[in-house]
Amino acid sequence: MLPKDHERAVIVTPKLEHWLSATARFCLNVVGLWVVLCASLWAQVPTDTRRFDTTNEQTLLFTSSVNTEVATRLRAALDAYRAEQQNNTLVTIRPLAQQSTEQSILRDHLRAMGYYSHTITPRPLDEYEELRYEIRTGALFRLRTVTWDWPTGVPSPLAAESLVRSGQPVHAQTILDAQAQLQREIQQSTCFLRVNVRYQLALDYSTHTGDLRFYMDPSQEVTIRSLRVDGLETVERSWAARLSQLTPGQCFQRPALDQARLNMYQSNLFAQINEVVSEPDDGEVDVIFSVQERFHRTIKLGAGYDTDAGIGLSGEWAHRNFAGRGENLILSSQWSLLSQAASATYIIPRRQPYYPRFTFSTRVERTEFDTLPTVVWQNGVSLEQILSRDWTGTLGADLRSTWLTTDNDTVYEQWFALPASVVRDTRDDVLDARRGSHFILSAEPNWSLSISQPNYARLTTGFRGYESPWPFLTLALYAEAASLVGLGEPLDFAQLNESERLYAGGGGSVRGWPYQEAGVSGGGRLRLLNSLEQRWRVLDNWGVTLFLDSAWLSSDTTVDWDDRVSGAGIGLRYFTAFAPIRFDVAWPVPKWQNNRSFYISIGQAF
Repeated sequence: MLPKDHERAVIVTPKLEHWLSATARFCLNVVGLWVVLCASLWAQVPTDTRRFDTTNEQTLLFTSSVNTEVATRLRAALDAYRAEQQNNTLVTIRPLAQQSTEQSILRDHLRAMGYYSHTITPRPLDEYEELRYEIRTGALFRLRTVTWDWPTGVPSPLAAESLVRSGQPVHAQTILDAQAQLQREIQQSTCFLRVNVRYQLALDYSTHTGDLRFYMDPSQEVTIRSLRVDGLETVERSWAARLSQLTPGQCFQRPALDQARLNMYQSNLFAQINEVVSEPDDGEVDVIFSVQERFHRTIKLGAGYDTDAGIGLSGEWAHRNFAGRGENLILSSQWSLLSQAASATYIIPRRQPYYPRFTFSTRVERTEFDTLPTVVWQNGVSLEQILSRDWTGTLGADLRSTWLTTDNDTVYEQWFALPASVVRDTRDDVLDARRGSHFILSAEPNWSLSISQPNYARLTTGFRGYESPWPFLTLALYAEAASLVGLGEPLDFAQLNESERLYAGGGGSVRGWPYQEAGVSGGGRLRLLNSLEQRWRVLDNWGVTLFLDSAWLSSDTTVDWDDRVSGAGIGLRYFTAFAPIRFDVAWPVPKWQNNRSFYISIGQAF
């Protein structure tokens, strides 16, 4: 009999061997799995990736002479794709994959230009160090027939039908442009509920021609039975419906509905507008607008600084729907060391598209003219009329009272004025224009009700132009000419109060010069202003500006060109979501020395 210890040893040994064997198999499986995984990942890593440069004259090899425009468009398409790949550094590019993609790009552009029987053969150089393509364009396909298949009710012929004619090349963009214009024209000239213009192009490869057919999906002509606006809280229902400019019984037209939504948005009363058109019922549909009103009351606070006036503060409270029909009530005030003002404005919007907009206002301001404290209280009414897409005319009536304090007395005057102006505005942004222009021509006759002052008229013309030759650069130009002339007789300028004269100097005219101290002292009767700015957008939210302001001021009827005063400087801009914040430092020219002035405000100088 074996000892007990030996018996235990015999029993333990098989278990140990089994455990070691299982462990070894597990380790081998893990190692094998890692080997397979690494090999798989290694196989997926491209061993030949590169970024291809822009194309050259040898990139596209044509087997026959082609129009220069064809080669230019094909190279431009490849360059655009390669530039995108150069910028996208996270995507690896295999030469074969890029070659296949570029062949597809070339193929699509050739077909779009009317070459449907082309062949493209890759001719890469030096193991795909450079991609080249041999292209046989084949014959240019032309339109053999063009037919129009319109339902009853579509006027014939349509103006857009002249865009495509038999014999023209089969250009995809020309066909698409014609399709879009045909759809717009049918929408504007008919009452169809749905206008969906389509086309069919059948190619004949034996004759290199194509037969083109335009047609429209079947639809029913309808009129508007009723108009309803849901979701209103404070806006009157009748006014909201009037804003849409749609009326029951009107012919249904999709462009009119789009314009209705735009009209309602432009009222500044609604934050969201959705429309629902019911299914036709006996040739009529219901139009329902679901709206969400904006918060009508706003408060604005502002601050600025310039060397002459010191810190300036402003505040405004506005209600955009004061009486339920889009009326605006605006209460505002401004304060600085040179000027303090408070005003109230009530605006009645246009009740019809071609009606004027009425504005009633009152304003009290204390300021200084030629260092003489003056209080002006002005009450007025004006009507603004849209003359065309870009032109607006304004006519008003003002009653103005002035209290001019001198060393010995306070002089009281009362004036009646009839200001009138026409404005052409094509700017893309009022507070930070980069393109477009603003032109104004105004005349303001003033009659002295106290009969102690000469009657006169202020004539003004002004121009602001903006051009951006590059996305980061904007050139801005401002020019203004203003003159005081007599009414019925020559103006006795010496008898005219200082508060009625023209001045220059300060942040509103010539930066770098003290407030109202540029040019002749005591004000003038003729003034010319000119400003030029170069605005660079150096970062997303930051910009730099160089500027030069000039002015000519004369107490005579002509100016002496040698009497020009100028100021120049540099500015920093921080662009917010609503307007840029500007910081300008300017010096008088040529008296640089230490006479610098600072200006901080919201919005560009002009």
